Amino acid sequence: MTSGKRALTAAVIALGASAASAWGGSANTSFSVSTTVVNNCTVASRGISFGSYDATRGITATAQGAVVAKCTRGDSVSVALDQGIYPAPGSTPAVPARRMSDGASHYLPYHIYIAASPSRTEWGSGAAGRNEPLTQIAPSVGAPLTFTTYGSLPSGTNAPAGNYLDIVTAIVTF
Repeated sequence: MTSGKRALTAAVIALGASAASAWGGSANTSFSVSTTVVNNCTVASRGISFGSYDATRGITATAQGAVVAKCTRGDSVSVALDQGIYPAPGSTPAVPARRMSDGASHYLPYHIYIAASPSRTEWGSGAAGRNEPLTQIAPSVGAPLTFTTYGSLPSGTNAPAGNYLDIVTAIVTF
């Protein structure tokens, strides 16, 4: 090999080595990962069903239902109940006088209490702990909060036979 060819070969090798080292480095970059956790609750309810009621037996019928909320961790959750669609005269949001109707202008009074006996505090919409159950704090979204509704249908209620119904709305605040 002639000295000119050797020099050219050496130059090509040197250039190749130089090019290889220019591509062999590294660099870093950073990026952010973010989200906003929204404050929310999903709610459901289980109605109160007294089943068949016999006013001649002189027995108060009781039944339970519930309002269930799955909320963002740390939410302070309270539940108010409205008066239903057939409130009795004198009914108030804080102390409702609820009634079921047979749809033919006959009414059957009933109660929803914030706790089982002996408490007889009517569940309405007012102050938590006074007209509503105590506020609960959501421990996690996977741990639903249950607010049990304690229904009572007084004994000896004077109403004609038929199917009676009321619709009560639960207002969940978080």
